[in-house]
Amino acid sequence: MKKYIPFILMLIVVACSKPKPQKAEVIGLEDIASLTGNYPDKIQVINFWATWCKPCVDELPAFEKLKATYGDKIEVILISLDDVENLESKVNPFLEKHNIQSQVRLLDYPYAAEYIPMIDPHWDGAIPVTLIKYKREHKFFNQSFEFKELDFEVSALLEE
Repeated sequence: MKKYIPFILMLIVVACSKPKPQKAEVIGLEDIASLTGNYPDKIQVINFWATWCKPCVDELPAFEKLKATYGDKIEVILISLDDVENLESKVNPFLEKHNIQSQVRLLDYPYAAEYIPMIDPHWDGAIPVTLIKYKREHKFFNQSFEFKELDFEVSALLEE
């Protein structure tokens, strides 16, 4: 029995450790088109942000709490608009430092004038911006969020 104690302790430590933070997946314009063009059966909360945008960084905990609160009922996707050259030097270290658990994608497409209308015709290009999609619903928010506001929007869709 004594020989199993270290193995059991190791299993406990592994089971209790924090999940690893996400690493950003680089995507292109065609990925944005497919992501924003479909209407899923699961609520999608898509946030456009950047590590250099203070309001974006300030609202990230609300998105993380939303993901933790609703689990698999929703999908939280954080799309970074940082330069792709900063993926390993800034974006992924940022995700690790803040233990980001939501899906993270980094858009590698420099022509904002082409992808902005694909997201929403009312988007003026400023970030943070959030798109909430569910079935035929398309809600666009050109603002920062607190958890309470996000929770209100998601819970209203779940009640439908």
